[in-house]
Amino acid sequence: MNDTVSALILSQSDYREHDVMIRVLTAEYGIIGFIAAGARKMTSKNAGSILPYTEAEIQFDYKEGKTLFRLKTARTKQLFRPLHEDLLKSAAAAVACELCAGMASEAGETAGEEYAMLAKVFKALNEGHDAPTVIALYMCDLMKLFGIEPDVDECVRCGSTVVAAVSAREGGFLCAQHAEQAGVPAAGVMDLKRFRLLVKGGLEHLELIEKTGGAKMGDLEILADMLKLHAGTELRSFAFFKRFFAIE
Repeated sequence: MNDTVSALILSQSDYREHDVMIRVLTAEYGIIGFIAAGARKMTSKNAGSILPYTEAEIQFDYKEGKTLFRLKTARTKQLFRPLHEDLLKSAAAAVACELCAGMASEAGETAGEEYAMLAKVFKALNEGHDAPTVIALYMCDLMKLFGIEPDVDECVRCGSTVVAAVSAREGGFLCAQHAEQAGVPAAGVMDLKRFRLLVKGGLEHLELIEKTGGAKMGDLEILADMLKLHAGTELRSFAFFKRFFAIE
């Protein structure tokens, strides 16, 4: 039985002498893996279509209950070339793919939404949108999808709408009293407004949020800490992204 799906390539690693193993995200089956036989050979017809940060059409035999399959053929749908040629964009795409791999479901009900989100990230980075803002909004959208988005309407402890800080551990805004009790430094009004806009806006409003100044690295650090504390997702690629962005 030949099944054909569109897939976003998340990662690739060497497997045996001439083969590679890839992890992909599909709208139909969530995250699944493939062995691409002979992909490291110069004569491989599939090699160029299964690079990370690529959208490909993949043909394989699907069997229920399996998560690793043998790839038959792959055809490039969108290469997203700048994500392979620009180191900052590549680093941002790596963060997005690691986040997706850490949180996405396997053949879950949300697989289609997860696919659409990551496709938006690739497209936005490919078009030259601000990388930190794209990644911050993707983090917020994923957390919202899985019901762990930060509470940015009121103090998470007392419900006061007069807030003074944002806490990764507490999962959102804190009033001045509870921020002091938790040992969380106060944030400026503009910083709190920006963080709230990121959480509420999402990728859908990327261009509008960019016009207001976009995300700061501190926003991403808070969101990354929230993902680690509340979703158990630690992003190893985020450290490199931060270092590279600081250089830029």
